[in-house]
Amino acid sequence: MSSPTDQARKAVRQAGQAKALTWLAAALGLGFVLVFLVQAGLFTALLPDAPKAPPQTRADQITATQSTVTGMDREKMPYEVTAKRGWQDEATPTLVHLEAPQGRFRRPAGAEYTISADTGLYDTEARKLDLSGNVVLEQKDRFEARMDRANIVVEEKRLVSESPVAVSFGSGTVTANAMQITDDGARILFLNGVKARFDAPQAKGDIGP
Repeated sequence: MSSPTDQARKAVRQAGQAKALTWLAAALGLGFVLVFLVQAGLFTALLPDAPKAPPQTRADQITATQSTVTGMDREKMPYEVTAKRGWQDEATPTLVHLEAPQGRFRRPAGAEYTISADTGLYDTEARKLDLSGNVVLEQKDRFEARMDRANIVVEEKRLVSESPVAVSFGSGTVTANAMQITDDGARILFLNGVKARFDAPQAKGDIGP
């Protein structure tokens, strides 16, 4: 028969074991609850959203791809200016920067000519187009003019270039240090250091055997 001391020690051990089992059961229960919450996605919903980087755009700036401007000139003929990409100037909202611009214009008789460049700046208020880099003015099957820069008043079909220009056409070439197109595109003036070369027509007796 055990003494009272042994019985007391046994009771303490049993109480400690019962308390440990109670903590273990609580921990297991909490573990099941945590697993359930994770599977249910509740923890993800309660977590704060990761900060998002602000978009890299400037306020109040207009940017567009495949930009197009259309209108009628003074002769009531349609014109069109297109670009691969266009964006509004930060300092002057009426100015639009153009990438790979191309303009199409018509003469009253129906002839169409185009002008293209690497870059351009279009003034939507004054309707002026400033072109730079590989500027090419062309009327199909008639002539091609190449220059580095050109300024165009769109509605008047007036062009001014103060950079060297080279023009090739069916019967020869013309080079100059400046060029002007006036009178709604009807008159072309070559200025400063003009050089022209015209191909002599081939004599009839020289045409093959």
